[in-house]
Amino acid sequence: MTQTNPTDCDVIIVGAGPAGVAAAYDLCQAGESVLLLDRHEFPRNKACAGGLTVKTLKALRYPVDAVIRKRCRSLIVGQALSRAVQFRGRREICAMTVRRELDTFCFEKALAAGARFKTIGRIQAIRENQAGVDIQTTGGLHRAAFLIGADGATSRVGKLTGEFTDGRLGFAIEGALPANPGKMPRMTFDFNIIKSGYGWLFPKGDHVNIGLFTSHPSVILKKRNLRAYARKKLGKTDIMNLAGHAVSMGGWRYRPKSRRILLAGDAAGLVDPLLGEGLYNAVRSGQLAARAIITAPASSQTAGSLYKRLLDPIRRDLRLGCLLAWWFYGRPNWGYWALTSPPVKYALMKGFAKGWTMGGITQNFYKLPFLED
Repeated sequence: MTQTNPTDCDVIIVGAGPAGVAAAYDLCQAGESVLLLDRHEFPRNKACAGGLTVKTLKALRYPVDAVIRKRCRSLIVGQALSRAVQFRGRREICAMTVRRELDTFCFEKALAAGARFKTIGRIQAIRENQAGVDIQTTGGLHRAAFLIGADGATSRVGKLTGEFTDGRLGFAIEGALPANPGKMPRMTFDFNIIKSGYGWLFPKGDHVNIGLFTSHPSVILKKRNLRAYARKKLGKTDIMNLAGHAVSMGGWRYRPKSRRILLAGDAAGLVDPLLGEGLYNAVRSGQLAARAIITAPASSQTAGSLYKRLLDPIRRDLRLGCLLAWWFYGRPNWGYWALTSPPVKYALMKGFAKGWTMGGITQNFYKLPFLED
């Protein structure tokens, strides 16, 4: 790939989280020169439940066993803290990790593949031209042929470029409670304790990650809400590392407009509005952005138009998730009854264990009993 001047790289990626490093890894493996930019040094703390679904584990280019705290084959699904149903499976459906550890592990993989890293201050301006993209930061000017914005729910790249203006923000608040390994709760989702969302417990060996999520922009979650949930579920309120963060949704409406600027992960609103899961779409969109950049020069398409096509399966799943969230959260009792009915329980557990998306589970609902475990 032709560079605009001797000090430039092929691709600049803003944001060294899961989407950014997934893109960086694939680009470097293909021989592209990559510069990762982030406001933070690594390791760094990141508010996140840290559950890796099987589809995410399969999407990653390398095993992450070194940072997995616990593997789960079952979960508890509760309704308004008044009833609960256990979902049992034969195979793993989720692996628990701590985002600080996961992000550092994946970041180091990208560096080992050849990516360079630099911390930056605020991005002041982004300009696209025929030769590439200029990124002006408080620390200086950076140039590359392509730019991937993977800088999270409140993406500065997205705002400055106008690449994605149709998203909406949900919210999550989470923290950690010390726990006795012998009394560790199961992986739990408690629905309908807050509007358009749920509470969760994720066991991680020496502690429980506990949190609340809502996909509704008008719902305000505060520390006292999480402490109240912790008191009811675990009889404790001494939550450590308590933090809140925005969750970016609406990615089914994201369609790249630029030839050279692509958004990935939360920056493109690719979080599922039903369960608030974003790690899988972050990894996959980063990989797809890399593929678009690698493939575009040999095709008749620009990277932006190719990326738009590659994202179609993710957009379809997000659109389905939006419809399911609208129905499920709008009809709490009916939604819970449907979710915990034996056919749905079976389909979800088998589909999750196979690493399928919600769209894949829905499309193959009637085939699942006939497929091998």
